[in-house]
Amino acid sequence: MSKKLKFYTTAVVLLGITYLIYSIITVTLIDTRSFIIFAVLSIIAESLLILTPDEGAISMGFAIGLAAILVLGVPEAALIASLGIMLRTVKANGMRYHIFNYPLYKTLFNGANVFISAGIAGLFYKLLGGGTGSIDYNSFLLPLIACALVYTVINETIISGLMSIATGEAFFDCWISNVSWAGRNIVYVAPLGILMAIAYVEYDLLGVLLFLGPLLLARYSYKLYINMRNIYVDTVKALSQAIEVKDPYTQGHSMRVSEYAVELGKRLKLSYNRVENLKMAAILHDIGKIGIEESILNKPGRLTEEEFDKIKQHPENGVKIINGIAYLKKVSQIILDHHEKMDGTGYPNGKRQGQICTESAILGIVDVYDAVTSDRPYRNAMSVDQALAIIAEGSGKHFNPRFANEFIRMIEEKERNRK
Repeated sequence: MSKKLKFYTTAVVLLGITYLIYSIITVTLIDTRSFIIFAVLSIIAESLLILTPDEGAISMGFAIGLAAILVLGVPEAALIASLGIMLRTVKANGMRYHIFNYPLYKTLFNGANVFISAGIAGLFYKLLGGGTGSIDYNSFLLPLIACALVYTVINETIISGLMSIATGEAFFDCWISNVSWAGRNIVYVAPLGILMAIAYVEYDLLGVLLFLGPLLLARYSYKLYINMRNIYVDTVKALSQAIEVKDPYTQGHSMRVSEYAVELGKRLKLSYNRVENLKMAAILHDIGKIGIEESILNKPGRLTEEEFDKIKQHPENGVKIINGIAYLKKVSQIILDHHEKMDGTGYPNGKRQGQICTESAILGIVDVYDAVTSDRPYRNAMSVDQALAIIAEGSGKHFNPRFANEFIRMIEEKERNRK
């Protein structure tokens, strides 16, 4: 762990401990029974965390924390949320992680982050007139919306700071991505928290126990969705590997192109869904080469005009292959146009500037870069500087100049961070 990362995590933990001590000193009366009930529910909810393919996670814990704010207020709700995330047990990569086999600094950081986020969010709820212990249906909605927004912003700001330091990615890019994901999660989960609070206020423990059914059903629905996405991603990767088996010189090419494309798409502020489509298109962009003879793909010398004409068919071949798969239809246009150029000299349709979608323009740049920096049967790999010179030379002629310039900056930043 770098010194900068150690300083950041330590600062967050100390801030969380300071806020906890202040909260304990200022609190007057705790409903111990309700506190224990919601703490146990929080631990259970966080232990039912659903991990996603992109290393994110979906948690029902926010619903419990929100219900605790409505029923108990601050700081009880903040402490409940913090205990839930610190004492949870989560299964990942075939192992079960809990407080006794999880790094202490990570446990403390996560707990401090949630305590700070939930605590400040609860204060906003209270300052805007939100009540606790009973639900005022005429005035609780606006404070509740503010509470959810504040929680999301603070929590994801702290997480984004950590990610930015750890990965070198721009803080704002991390923040936009994290807030977008967390925001959707909270929109879906928040109504469950409200209903749970109402059930507890009206029917005490029985109401909460009855409400566990819908909560677990929502979790099960999320799980099914994630499983479907896992199958989707695995299918895409399998299709990509099919072409790499046929053309060993491109081994790893599609995955590298995907990583470059996703990073560039985020830097260009594409939406989450567009970045996801770009990622899948990048993984599958050469799938059409399955229909091309190996003698052409692996030819060590210059291709004849007839052979190159066959190579130029691979975008259309790729579209024909994936058009039969419903969930890949959105990426077919990206694949079709990834060899088009701004001046109309690309293929297969000779499209020009304005006719080429953003995702295809991005894919075209990163595809060329990775191709020229990799060994091929007919030449050795170029250096990074040589490859960037090709991108710069094609800017405004072959490549969208804004995208090309951003890509060059991105690669130069990566190279500086490696030194």
